[in-house]
Amino acid sequence: MITIINLSEANLFINLSKTITHSDYENVLEPVITDILKQHSQINVCVIFADDFSGFEFHALIDDAMMGIKYWQYWHKIALVSEPKWLHSIATTIEAINPITVESFSTILQAELWFNEEEYF
Repeated sequence: MITIINLSEANLFINLSKTITHSDYENVLEPVITDILKQHSQINVCVIFADDFSGFEFHALIDDAMMGIKYWQYWHKIALVSEPKWLHSIATTIEAINPITVESFSTILQAELWFNEEEYF
C-alpha cells in the first residue's frame, strides 16, 4: 500500500507498507505526481519503507519502471528511508546509470534536510 504522508511544495513523502499494487500507482501516486508537476518543474520524493513492507506485485514493478521512465526528467532527488538491503543495491545501481540523485537515510528528518539543502532547483 502506498500512502501519502506529507506533501510540501515539490517534496513528496510516501510510505510503502504491505504489498504495493498496480492500484497504488494508478490511484494514489500518479495523480499526486501529476498535480505536483502542474506547479513545479521538478520533484523530490522520499520513500519510507514500513516495517511490514513485503514487496511489489509484478504489475506494480512494471508501473514503477514506467513511471521512472515517464517522469525521469522531473525527478530531482529521491530519498530512501529504512529501505530493505536488497533495494539499496538496486538504488545504487540505478544512480550509477541515471542522473537522478538517490540517497539512503535512517530518518525522515535527514531526508527532509537533504531536500532543503538547495533553495531552488
